[in-house]
Amino acid sequence: MKGPPAAAAERANRWRRTLPLVVVGAILSVVVGFVLGSAAPPGEPPRIFVEAPEIAVAGRPLDVFVSVDVPATVRVRYADTTIEEVTQDLRVSLLAEAGTWALEVEAEDGAGRVAHEALSVRAAWPPAPRLTVSERLTVGDALTLRLAWHGDPTRVPMIPVSDAFLELDGRRLEGVVRGDDLTVLLPVPLQSEPGARTVRGVVIDAFGDEHEVLKVVTVEANPYPVQELNVAASTLAVVTPAGRELEAETLERAFAAVGPEPRWARTFVLPLEGRATSAFGLPRRYAPGGPVSYHLGTDIAAPTGTPIHATNDGVVRVAGMYPIKGGLVILDHGFGVSSLYFHQSALAVAEGDVVERGDVIGFVGSTGLSTGPHLHWEMRVDGVPTAPLAWVDRRWPGGPIERDGEDP
Repeated sequence: MKGPPAAAAERANRWRRTLPLVVVGAILSVVVGFVLGSAAPPGEPPRIFVEAPEIAVAGRPLDVFVSVDVPATVRVRYADTTIEEVTQDLRVSLLAEAGTWALEVEAEDGAGRVAHEALSVRAAWPPAPRLTVSERLTVGDALTLRLAWHGDPTRVPMIPVSDAFLELDGRRLEGVVRGDDLTVLLPVPLQSEPGARTVRGVVIDAFGDEHEVLKVVTVEANPYPVQELNVAASTLAVVTPAGRELEAETLERAFAAVGPEPRWARTFVLPLEGRATSAFGLPRRYAPGGPVSYHLGTDIAAPTGTPIHATNDGVVRVAGMYPIKGGLVILDHGFGVSSLYFHQSALAVAEGDVVERGDVIGFVGSTGLSTGPHLHWEMRVDGVPTAPLAWVDRRWPGGPIERDGEDP
């Protein structure tokens, strides 16, 4: 039985109003289904593209870019971090963790199909340079600079180092690299101006990044007053232009022959026991009103014939009798370091001999420009005189005393 005409009309109007919503809903369903599922070939999971570095710097941002060929639920997992987002392109910035970690990417489309990609990211700590240097020096000292860039057990692994260098007031210095440190030995000439010097150490890592450390060194003036000597004219007669020229050429050849690598591994020792009679660096005149010259070594008085010992391992570069320096031996210790022994009465070595620390190289005398039996002992770096006693019981001058068997 049919209802009243008014009721039928109302039902028809309601259907007409509902029909557009149903149609729109159906269309949206089809569109979403197409976007999340139908765009991918039937039965195939989404395709993923991942862009991320294989090597990163620990503690710094790790940028990752993920692209999927269809909109999908994208999950990125790295170390203890998981990021999830419905998208087609995802950019994330993670914190690089030291060590080797898996970077896993997963994409799930609207049909439930899942794709996976994974790669390894190796992150290492940047070098942390450390500079060791004496903060105060006196003219005539030898300056030891050490630039190290590893050794912190909490910062492992470390980015490889491609280069390292040291500068003094902008001048690049030559040194020796051993393992993870660079050592430079530098003389401070007696004629140096007192004042501050800037030491700069630079380590360059495999990414080309520079890591810098700076320190200031203060050079102090020579503390000694000018010493007036009254040396007899007969004694000074041995000092002639020809003798000076001969000895200057001899020393120049000896210093030029010193090798770049250290020949020593133990601490330096005194060449003999005796009484120090004249200190290194003393400014003095040999005659009243004469020019000021410096005492370039340490004088040790001892009886004639007392054995003189090599201060450390080396090669004999000079062994002979000379008019001013008398019986002279020069040892090449490598790394620019040489030791000189004057006024010997007799020599126990010849040029080219290889000697070890403590070997007898000659005997005390009073030959050349000398007023009594003694040893004049010098320690030079690149031909520049430095304070000899500062080397005793040290592998390198300018630092704490280093005993044999301990790290320098």
